[in-house]
Amino acid sequence: MKRFIQAIFILGFLAFAACTPKSAKYFAQAEIQYKQAEYQHAIENYQQSLSEGGDVAQCNYYIAECYRRSNRIQQAEPYYRKAIEAGVKDEEAHFFYANALKSVGNYEGAATQYKQYIKTGSNFDYINRAKKELENLKALEEIVAKPTYYKIENLSALNTPEAEYAPFFFKDKLYFTTSRDAEKMHSATGTGFTNIYEFIFDGVEKFSGQAMPLPDNLNTEGAHEASCVITKDGKTMIFARGNSGAKKGPTDVDLYKTTMGSDGKWTDPVMLAISDADAWDACPALSLDEKTLFFASNREGEGALGNVDIYKATLDEKGEWSNPVNVGAPINTRGNDMYPCVNKDGVFYFSSDGHPSLGSLDIFYIKNEGGKLSIENIGKPINTSYDDFGLVWKDSLDGYFASNRVDDGAKGDDDIYFVKNTYWDRTAKYIVDGTSFGRSKADPKYILPGATVYLFNEAGDTLQTTVADANGKFQFTVEPDKKYFLVSHMDKYFSHIKEEWEPFTIASVPFKDLKIGENEIKKSAEVILVKREKIVFVRNILYDYDKWNIREDAAKELDVIVELMQANPDILIELGSHTDERGSADYNRVLSQKRAQSAVDYIVAHGIAKERITAKGYGEDDPAIKGAKTEEDHQANRRTTFKVLNNFNDELQIKSH
Repeated sequence: MKRFIQAIFILGFLAFAACTPKSAKYFAQAEIQYKQAEYQHAIENYQQSLSEGGDVAQCNYYIAECYRRSNRIQQAEPYYRKAIEAGVKDEEAHFFYANALKSVGNYEGAATQYKQYIKTGSNFDYINRAKKELENLKALEEIVAKPTYYKIENLSALNTPEAEYAPFFFKDKLYFTTSRDAEKMHSATGTGFTNIYEFIFDGVEKFSGQAMPLPDNLNTEGAHEASCVITKDGKTMIFARGNSGAKKGPTDVDLYKTTMGSDGKWTDPVMLAISDADAWDACPALSLDEKTLFFASNREGEGALGNVDIYKATLDEKGEWSNPVNVGAPINTRGNDMYPCVNKDGVFYFSSDGHPSLGSLDIFYIKNEGGKLSIENIGKPINTSYDDFGLVWKDSLDGYFASNRVDDGAKGDDDIYFVKNTYWDRTAKYIVDGTSFGRSKADPKYILPGATVYLFNEAGDTLQTTVADANGKFQFTVEPDKKYFLVSHMDKYFSHIKEEWEPFTIASVPFKDLKIGENEIKKSAEVILVKREKIVFVRNILYDYDKWNIREDAAKELDVIVELMQANPDILIELGSHTDERGSADYNRVLSQKRAQSAVDYIVAHGIAKERITAKGYGEDDPAIKGAKTEEDHQANRRTTFKVLNNFNDELQIKSH
């Protein structure tokens, strides 16, 4: 990331005790470039000094410092390590090395270096920052563990191997900062000067479109332009310009304003009066009512807390921005706090390396719970150990941010990523997770592959059909809070009857109890098919003494037979009725025939062809309990049984409960 930070630090010339003339020459040249913030050129000369026998500790330390000061902290890490291993005398090396280790995700190593600096360092500010970083590192476990609501995707159609960052979405266009197509390189970073582009989505493919630079009066040669924000009416743009590296002109970065003319073109920009000529002022953002301008600055005084703080200015009666003030703690820290943004819901976002972060810059937001405000790390996958910054929102769910991470489809340097808030994508998938079983005389329950299983709704309509797999497993996707039935079929098996497939419902799960993404809410179910052997079903079809009318409890049992015959249209049955042993045999035979016929009439009345049913009165010839003496035993004998007449092999009795 090639952002605009104050770069000139006054350093004394360091003499080498034992070095060759060539190494001393390269080192001296590097020192001059270092003081002038020409960090990329300085790196090259420090490396040349090393190759000619220069001081290993000093050369590596200043190479690391060049990378750090040009905001390439990850690249600085190995050089800090080499400098410390070589015995560098600069005590800040441990502090900056700790920051570099954190930026590459080596949190344990970072903690060790922070502790080392606290013991041996003398810079009071750095000691306090090291202590704060140790506290921050303890919070990382909680940050990493927190549930994530976001999905990210690299905007590969927009990004290049050069830098792309500071996105801003306005009227279907994505404005961004890039160093692509630069003709002149910046001496501090060795990369091109940045310009502001607009990306017009064409809708042909996801995120496809065309990137075009803004007009030449906005993008000037040999200077950085970056980080624009546009008012809702599209008539005003505020952006950052400066840091040309030239000896004449503005010494740092300032905020500029341009307006849309009647000809549809942007006017020549003018510097905002709130800019500080000696400071880096950038990252403009507007409040929802557009009466407050937020920006980042490393200006001194005015309540400054850290390296870069966030400030705000108000729109006065003349329409000018005035009275910039530091927004203060808890937003600003001793570190760098920048890239403010207010989304359409009024939530304030910003980037910081001073709050508990995963590495370098992380994205944070202000959380408001019942009036209680807190600073929250937005977490993974948006934040990484690298720089993650500049989040803006297109709407309440979709947004864009920049990162110099090396994975997630990165194309090089800073890339822009699309982010989707999936908090409201808490979808639930309700699944019937079933198993098909068979039943036979030899085995009352076994896995039955290949059974066809039907899902019926409450009205009896077939909704879905599937076949059980080799493990007897099957699944259906259903809707919550609705009634369903399962019916199964297989050759050489009877379909199960209603007694074994009561209606079921899967209760809906409250939104708050769902996890982000797809949730599978499963309900176990079974279907059972009975092997076609010679089957005699004995049911509780009972009668009152000397009666043949169908009682309410008997009707329920006959309904089961109706279901069985509907599910198995090829079977023929016999209904056999019995009496108790009281009364004459002839009378009981006539009574039992009437009972059998009343049962047949009931089943026929419910849609079963009478040709499929035979009525048989057995009288008292086949009592369930011989020599019955109690009324309970007599009741057990007054019954109707049925049996399947189709000719199958073995006999299996299934008694009702």
